[in-house]
Amino acid sequence: MKNILIITYYYKHKNAMASVRAIKLAKYLSRLGYDVTVLTSAQIDTWTKNYLNPVPDDIIREFYAPQVQRWTSIRKFLDYRRRSGEEKEIKAGKKASADIKLASANVVGNKKTRLKGKIISYLKWQFYFNLAKQEDICMFKGLKKEYKRNGSTEYDTVIATYPTYGAFLMGIWLKKRGYCKQLIADFRDPLYNPGFRNRKQEAKFDKKCLQNILNVADRVVCVSRGIADGIVKEFPSFKKPIDIITNGYDTDDVRENNIPVNFDKSKIHFVYTGTLYHGKRCVDMLAEVLRELIQEEKISGESFIFEYAGPDYSELLNQLEAYGLEHTAVDHGFVTREESIALQKHADALILLTWNEKSYRGVVPGKLFEYMSIGTVPILALITGDVVDSEVSQLIKQSHSGIACEEAEQEQKIALKAYVGDLFERKLIFKSKAEMYDYKVLSERYAQFI
Repeated sequence: MKNILIITYYYKHKNAMASVRAIKLAKYLSRLGYDVTVLTSAQIDTWTKNYLNPVPDDIIREFYAPQVQRWTSIRKFLDYRRRSGEEKEIKAGKKASADIKLASANVVGNKKTRLKGKIISYLKWQFYFNLAKQEDICMFKGLKKEYKRNGSTEYDTVIATYPTYGAFLMGIWLKKRGYCKQLIADFRDPLYNPGFRNRKQEAKFDKKCLQNILNVADRVVCVSRGIADGIVKEFPSFKKPIDIITNGYDTDDVRENNIPVNFDKSKIHFVYTGTLYHGKRCVDMLAEVLRELIQEEKISGESFIFEYAGPDYSELLNQLEAYGLEHTAVDHGFVTREESIALQKHADALILLTWNEKSYRGVVPGKLFEYMSIGTVPILALITGDVVDSEVSQLIKQSHSGIACEEAEQEQKIALKAYVGDLFERKLIFKSKAEMYDYKVLSERYAQFI
């Protein structure tokens, strides 16, 4: 029996799609007969809101590396800074109007204020940029310590999955010291992506990290063709295998979910669960279509609801307000993954928001596959950006999972409008064919590399 080690920062103690990928690979590779161990970090990051509670297979060994002393100290400092910042924000609010008047009255002072602001902004960026590096180093040190504490086992295959770079550092350390025969670098997200970075220094550092991984890894697995193409473009001399294994879904998550949801069955319920990335993900195309249908008196403004679960409800309201639809939104706040899936099961349509741009292609949200797991609810994918024929659009067409509307192709909005109209008239015939994205099937494909 071959033994496998999965190294991941985000495991079941993080409510994130990156956690789900690691959980499901461990689950189904184990059921295929592999001896699976998971090495993860109990280090508390800066954004975790709630946790996953999957029922683990007892046969899978899980090791949780506690956070190292350096990260404990950093977190104490960050907590102090946050508390101080909140107090300063309150005080600043009281004198904000006076400051604005003073700055506008003095042109020279205004220039000095702007220069000072730029310097402060740059120093803050440097601080958090270096903090992110320290987070990876601290994670690596913690993983290495836990690995040694548990016997320094040798493995046939090590799968190090991104994010974060700390997991890859551990995989590289194991490979270089002969503790594994094969190292697979698994990219849930692109490590190097200059189109999504604000400063050259960040992109240069990311590229150096990626080069370090590619020099040691035996093969690479990416969740999308766009991520794989990005690696080939930046490193054309890289000749090791690069394979595409998308994220997926687990039918057990839906089958075992019996959480009740009280939706008004006389209305159409659009469900979106997740973040809006400060407006980079947006509902404009659907909102525009709904407003047109209302103006044409084909639907009522009271006949549908946007059911939202996540941290960005105020952003959603801002987007809907531009179309006079803010009254249709309902905020569920942060929910568990189980509650999120329950909302999806009872929806009339599932909203998927993403982008496809010249500077950033290959974005395939894990949420797409979670939506696919429902099987009986159509997906409305709204894709912003300046490039047509996105991977998300292709996946939805191939799996008959709904409809994709791309901002770069205006004619697609006509199709979206017709599709939504049929949804309201209950004429929509929907039957998904997404079985190929079941994690059980995907793990069988993954096993071919092992």
